[in-house]
Amino acid sequence: MTERDSGDMLLLPDGIGIRMMKSSDMSQVRALHTKLLPIAYPTAFFVQLLVQPQHMCVIATCEGNVVAFVSATMETRHSTPGPLGSSGDQERPTGDALRVTLLTLGVSPEFQRQGIARRLVHEVVQRLRSSCGAPYHESPPAPSLSESDSTDAVVLCAEVARDNSSGQSFYSHLGMQRQLEADMQSGFGSKARTCTVLGVMRTVPVS
Repeated sequence: MTERDSGDMLLLPDGIGIRMMKSSDMSQVRALHTKLLPIAYPTAFFVQLLVQPQHMCVIATCEGNVVAFVSATMETRHSTPGPLGSSGDQERPTGDALRVTLLTLGVSPEFQRQGIARRLVHEVVQRLRSSCGAPYHESPPAPSLSESDSTDAVVLCAEVARDNSSGQSFYSHLGMQRQLEADMQSGFGSKARTCTVLGVMRTVPVS
């Protein structure tokens, strides 16, 4: 469960910018979700990404158009996100590992295989870490959840469709492994449409 990326692999193609989603971006972001993902997300989902402090959406743009997105939520080992608009778990108890769950991730077909998705994942993890007061590390800690480094560890979790082989390969290259135990606990076992992948993110400089 290690992060295989290097700083060089996080460079963006010319003309691509990365920033947080704004309210004025919502229509484009929602349209791209509808185009790329098999699930229809309600307006409330996108509003939540804007107003809840423990939620975030980071987008990639080209010539003013949204071409990729990642949305995620964070929580600590002993806390859960608060209600809409609350401060939630902004203050992270000492010794707790930060857990980031990727909610959605997509890149327009013409911009795929250029490192944009990988950069977006690193960006949203880093921004969520910073928003809860976690320090930025030029030299990331070892991918372990021991007591000595749990305050710096970022556990990254996502669900991916079982028939999405390219998605599973992408997460595998991020060092995320399929969690068979989590699949069994879901109650669906091998009949579940998605599977859980988990890893320990080692953030690298993205600026």
